[in-house]
Amino acid sequence: MRVPSLALGVVLLGLAAAQAGEISLRVVNVVTPQDVKIWEPTSIAAKKGDTVTLQLVNRHADEHGFEIVAFGVKEVVAGEKTSNVKFTADKAGIFPIKCHLHPAHVVGQFIVLE
Repeated sequence: MRVPSLALGVVLLGLAAAQAGEISLRVVNVVTPQDVKIWEPTSIAAKKGDTVTLQLVNRHADEHGFEIVAFGVKEVVAGEKTSNVKFTADKAGIFPIKCHLHPAHVVGQFIVLE
């Protein structure tokens, strides 16, 4: 999957601005020009052991899910609402991010570096 340069820039900015060991990032549900709903940025990176706080912003009228199974993250964000999730990136690897409510939506990845 191709990562939009804007999304990658947001991820890198989020990493640079956070204190060591803490990642805080805003993730927004948007519609692409091809009319596909995605969470942006589509790739999120952290280091093993980091505490990760994600502010999930749903800009649509209907609810959407955000799930990273490997870390027990499974959130439903109501229409036009914001929800926060916090977890520890306690294992290294590349883990899928998906909308567990709408399987057809484009997924992303959570990358945890050793």
